[in-house]
Formats: sequence, C-alpha cells, structure tokens
Amino acid sequence: MPTLLKRNAVIVLGLAALFSWSFMFAKHDPALRNVIPFGDDPYDAVGSFGVIVVMLIALLSLVRAFRPYREYPSAIQLLHLARAQHAVVLIVFIVLASDGVAMVRHPATWSEAAARSQLVALLGGMAIIATAVLLILRTSHGKLRAGATKRWKAAAASTLLALLILLIYPERLIDQTVTHLFTVIVGAAVLFAPMRYLLYALVPYVSDEPTTRPVRRKFSVASKRWGIVFLIGILIGTFAFVTEIADSTGKAPLSHLALVASVYIALGLSGILIAYTFLSEPLGLGNLYSLNGDRSPIDPLEKQNT
Repeated sequence: MPTLLKRNAVIVLGLAALFSWSFMFAKHDPALRNVIPFGDDPYDAVGSFGVIVVMLIALLSLVRAFRPYREYPSAIQLLHLARAQHAVVLIVFIVLASDGVAMVRHPATWSEAAARSQLVALLGGMAIIATAVLLILRTSHGKLRAGATKRWKAAAASTLLALLILLIYPERLIDQTVTHLFTVIVGAAVLFAPMRYLLYALVPYVSDEPTTRPVRRKFSVASKRWGIVFLIGILIGTFAFVTEIADSTGKAPLSHLALVASVYIALGLSGILIAYTFLSEPLGLGNLYSLNGDRSPIDPLEKQNT
C-alpha cells in the first residue's frame, strides 16, 4: 500500500478520535451539556451514530492501509481505501451540519449562554480540522475525472434533502415512545443516506487499467456478511445499554431492564443496518469482485453516464 495512503489512514483515525472526544465532551461538560441545542433527537441520533460508525470506518481504513498484500493493491482496493478515508470526514461534516441546524432552530438555548463562545470554538475548531484533513485527502487522491455532473447532482440533492428533514422535523415527536424511536431511525437515515452519493461524487473510479465488475454473491457469503453486521449492531446496542445502566442510580425492575435493553439493542442494530445498507457498496463491503477485461463502471450513477 502506498505510504501516502498509510499516512492518511493514521490522520483520519486521529480525526475520528478527536471527533468522538468532542462529541462526548459537549454532552458531559458541565458548562455545555445544558447549553447545546443538539442534545435531543434527531440531532443527538445523528451524532451518536456518527461517533459509532466513524470509529469503525477509521479502523477499517487503518486495516486496509497496513495489512500485507501479496501483490501491489489493485485499483479497486485503492478506491475503497480512499472512499473509507473520505467517509470519516463526511461523517464529521454531516454531524456538524446537523448541530448547526439545531442551533438555528433553537438560538435562545445557546446564544445568550455564558458558554456560547466555548461551544462555537468547539464546533468551529472541529470544522477547521475536518476541512484540513479533507484537503489532505483531496491532494493525495490526485486529479479526478471530469464530467461527473450527474453524480454531483445526486450528492447535492440528497444532502440538501437530509438537511431539510432536520430543519422541518417535528421535534415534539420525541415526547411519545414510539415516535421517539422512529425519530432515532430518521437520524440514522439522515446521516448515512447522503454519504453514499457524496462518496460516489468525491471519489469516482479513475483508472486506465482493467477494472472489476460486481458479480452475484452466493447466498452463504451474503448471509455471513449480514450476520456479522447483525452481530456488530447487537453488540453496540448492548454496550449502550450497559453504559446507560452503569450511569443510572437506583434499582429498576427486571422487566423494565429487559424492555430498555431490547430498545437499545433494536436501535443499535437498526442504525448499523442502515449504515451498511447505504455504505456497503461504495466502501466495498458488500460485493465480491472478479476480474474481467472490460471497463465497466462500478457505481450505479456512473452507468447512466456511459
């Protein structure tokens, strides 16, 4: 693997760690936790799922960058690594945009607070750092092929739609249990859906060498991949439940604990399934590839351009 991409993998891992720290700091710092307007869903769901998945993708990038290869990595392997690194930055930007929407909708919550400068500095600092990392990635990626107008239209449309949903979403829905759970799912969709099209636009396939075409996966292989995703989702939900119980005071009835555990596990599983549904193809997590001699496009939007 090129040294440049190894360096980038370390950089995006650092960005993911810093972003996770800033998210938790804003939620638990005594001066900020009562000031932040994005502490409730759907904004909190966007940030929470972002923190979870950003670390998973950053670790995926690190493994892909440093694992030994028998031969020089193929164009498709380089592509998926570059997309994973860009995905980390995209998560940070989308979460920050979600936070910004919450601040626009609730200016009175933070604009007159004593900690407003600290809040702006925290979010602004993360935005500057994420922008710097994106510039590093763009420089490393090299020249992109021109003529990807359709991809950028889809990326812009999906991103604007996600922000519009956050801007007009009826926040009172979190007052009821069922609609609150639905709101959490909306937060996950708002985060991951536009990333699919942004990744296709930011890192299209650019190569003169023979490419690879997705082939039909055997059921056993596909089921194993989905099984791993299910397991990760269950583990994340269980960890969130254990953390919540550890922070709570007093004893709750066993039936109540079982109900709360099932909710956390269901939400963790749902978020991971949504992330995998939208990101598995652009990140190369859901397809097997076999070499052929043509130059077939590897993303659905590019098929429309040929």
